[in-house]
Amino acid sequence: MKFEYKIKIFTTQNLKERGIEVDSQDSVVYACRPDGACEVHNVTLEQLDNLSEALNEMGAERWELVQLVFHQSGIVSFWKRVLDKP
Repeated sequence: MKFEYKIKIFTTQNLKERGIEVDSQDSVVYACRPDGACEVHNVTLEQLDNLSEALNEMGAERWELVQLVFHQSGIVSFWKRVLDKP
């Protein structure tokens, strides 16, 4: 079985392009330290719904989420799916 892989970054700009208003008081807040460790704070239900919607869109295209990482540039997701051709 062969797989194809994809890395996707969800930035604030990506969300705005989807029509999701990003309010600094109601947004997912994450901070990354120089050592690369990131922490997530103030996650609202609305933001969880927005993230779920974005992840479900990829799932509908048969992508399987391998890993989700919060990074300085946004949320980085790693995906894989089975290639149709052997």
